[in-house]
Amino acid sequence: MEKKTCSKNLAGKSLFITGTDTDVGKSIVTLALALALEKAGYSVGVYKPLQSGAYPEKGKLVAPDLALMQKFSDTFLCGCSYLLEGECSPALALKLANRSFFMDKIQTDFLDLQKKCDIVLVEGAGGLLCPVQLDKGLTMADVIKSLGLACVIVARSLLGTVNHCLMTDSIAKTYGLQVKGILLNKFPQKTENIAVRHVCEEIAAYTQTPLFCIPEVDVLSAENLAVLFQDTIDRIIG
Repeated sequence: MEKKTCSKNLAGKSLFITGTDTDVGKSIVTLALALALEKAGYSVGVYKPLQSGAYPEKGKLVAPDLALMQKFSDTFLCGCSYLLEGECSPALALKLANRSFFMDKIQTDFLDLQKKCDIVLVEGAGGLLCPVQLDKGLTMADVIKSLGLACVIVARSLLGTVNHCLMTDSIAKTYGLQVKGILLNKFPQKTENIAVRHVCEEIAAYTQTPLFCIPEVDVLSAENLAVLFQDTIDRIIG
């Protein structure tokens, strides 16, 4: 398929999508990035190293975040190393299920998926310090570091996000992670909220990490989501 919207050849690139918190829109942002890349002609893999909150369906557990991806495209190659029940951190879900965690399994599964497609998007759980292995003190930041990936930080466009963004950005740099951008999700085109109107100015005063304002879409369609990143995909992935 001809590459349509990307000026760079992004094949072979991968990116980790993390957030300032849970429920900030990481899955929708991951989906939008995947759809933009697919529209540009790339084969896309979406990988969840750990997924808690899985639910049973037809005798097997389903990863809700990956089910969302496959709802919008049947060409995405999806994978998950640790699929776990329970609305909690992966570390607690592993403990409750009496399962062991092995970082090399995540590395192997990621590399296997990477061989099958042009680009792999890796979606984390929670934020950078979301617990992954309690007895060794491992967090999601350790997973990113072990994979050697750059990341983007998804954040809410609400009062308080300046602190959340700067803390997450600072933690990422403490771990030696490359942050490709802070993505302010569902950013309003117009608002009377003075804090939101000046949020980019405030964040930019304390970090050189690029900022991207991602507008909310009225209708969740593949076309509408792909458009969100058609002009910025080079800078975010490349």
